[in-house]
Amino acid sequence: MARKQPRRITSRRGSGKGKSGARKSKSVKTSIASTTRSGKSARGRSRTTTPRHYRAPRPSSLSPAELKKRGDALAAHADMLRNRKLTASQAAKDWGVKVTDFWKYIPKAFNKDARGRIRAVADRYMRRLEIPGPDGPIVIKVRGSKARGEFARFRNDVFRFLAGDRSAIDKWQGVSIQGRELLTDPQILQTLGDQENLPEHFGSEQVIPYSGGAA
Repeated sequence: MARKQPRRITSRRGSGKGKSGARKSKSVKTSIASTTRSGKSARGRSRTTTPRHYRAPRPSSLSPAELKKRGDALAAHADMLRNRKLTASQAAKDWGVKVTDFWKYIPKAFNKDARGRIRAVADRYMRRLEIPGPDGPIVIKVRGSKARGEFARFRNDVFRFLAGDRSAIDKWQGVSIQGRELLTDPQILQTLGDQENLPEHFGSEQVIPYSGGAA
């Protein structure tokens, strides 16, 4: 009678087969997929982060000469917003700055279109503007190109009023821009105009030391 052979016992651990093996393989695949997605996400974030050298410096950290360049860059930006056909190089030349100064001082005020052309866009940078006060010019602080544009339109209407259009400032009665009520008293404006005591740079960026505030 033949002897009965003992049954061979083999371990399935780590074989890649069976329930435990299937779970391990799936876990590894999930881990790899997760790592891949994480890597793609991290790379995507790094592409959209503004490089450090394209972050606008705080005005309070700038020297008088740098503030002058920043003010001229803002003026060039305003010209480009008014005239969409004006190129960045021509606007920079008109104000005695370089296109690289745009990226240095006010980078978020510009972008590039599909053809690589630099375009001016609305921004939220701080500006110090000179406007009429009851006793003469005053300097105020406003944020953004939209507010600056409103002050520019007010300035134009003030000069129209002084030139003889008595209704030019009617629409500005009681109007405030970022909490600053505009001076629209006809007698005071006329007196300031007669005394030549209106701001020399009405509505333009003023190059004076900044006491603080983010760009």
